[in-house]
Amino acid sequence: MNPQDKDIVIILQCAIVKERCGGYFCEAALEKREGAFTPYPADKHLRHINLTCGGCCGRASLRKISNYLHQLKKREDISRDKVVVHLSTCMTKPSYHGPKCPHLDYIKELLSRLEMDIVEDTKIGNKAQKKRDEGIYK
Repeated sequence: MNPQDKDIVIILQCAIVKERCGGYFCEAALEKREGAFTPYPADKHLRHINLTCGGCCGRASLRKISNYLHQLKKREDISRDKVVVHLSTCMTKPSYHGPKCPHLDYIKELLSRLEMDIVEDTKIGNKAQKKRDEGIYK
């Protein structure tokens, strides 16, 4: 994946976590180009959308993102190669929200059908990283 070629970032969040989390840290990391967003050019405006997986088992991810890609192509003639999906850190790593998503591999398998770039993680917070370093989160 070449981050310079991307115009739109989809941040996919856990539906259970999203009941509490407004997505601030993921969005701020994107805007500041921190964490997994470091490779994207700082001087390039990136559109973004936050979506949830739809709840366990995450099957709605495919329908939501497929529809989003369809609308982008139909209404703005933007192709899927300009879009990247970031699986939020609340899905990919254990944290105070809970363990990593038990359906992560299934969600990645579903999204692979869309033939687009998928990146794991958004940003690991300082407190969460400290707990990882201490062996609390594994």
